[in-house]
Amino acid sequence: MRSPINITNSDHISITRTHFTNKGYRVHSGLQFGCELVLYADEPVRVHSDFCVHVVPPDGNLDFRMIQTLTRLVVSTGKTLIVAHVKEVAEEIVEDKIEDMVVTYGEPPRRYVVEELAIATEHAPFRHKNVMKGVGMQIKH
Repeated sequence: MRSPINITNSDHISITRTHFTNKGYRVHSGLQFGCELVLYADEPVRVHSDFCVHVVPPDGNLDFRMIQTLTRLVVSTGKTLIVAHVKEVAEEIVEDKIEDMVVTYGEPPRRYVVEELAIATEHAPFRHKNVMKGVGMQIKH
């Protein structure tokens, strides 16, 4: 078993930023929306962000009032709230199916996964990142 290390809230945000960048999103500060990060499916000058991301602090405590406030805020901005929880994973328990979701971070390097919980309302439809798919010589959006 590896010895525990002190990981800061800033580290959790960096790991979460890398996680969503690896998924193909453009990730920016969410300060103007009251959360840690916002996700864009394309260049911010071309699209609005669909998701606000709240990163659970290292102590793992979720403040209900914070979640309630963020949920109300994202409704007024037409976004979906994603609560992201960073967990360290042991080398030996990483399965092949989640290998591409693992983020390596820190010195010495540690391996982390980010668990996501989306909180949507009827006012903010849940939209997935627009992935272009090729069909013959045509591109479908």
